[in-house]
Amino acid sequence: MATCPRCKGFLSDNHKCPRRRLFVASEIVLAGVAGGFAALLIVALIDPQGRLTNVDGSAVIIGALSGIGLDRYFRG
Repeated sequence: MATCPRCKGFLSDNHKCPRRRLFVASEIVLAGVAGGFAALLIVALIDPQGRLTNVDGSAVIIGALSGIGLDRYFRG
């Protein structure tokens, strides 16, 4: 049986090495930042006068988690 020299996995016709941890971690962080920024932008569009003061932090957190969740869902 042949093994992949890079990942030591079984080498079949459609073999793909698993992505590296650093690449996956940076992908998750970027998805979280993009989701948080998008949520903050939506809050800014909904409330241009800034009357909803307590919404900003929670919107960023919910947006970041949503961004990460969507990224993992569409990658899986």
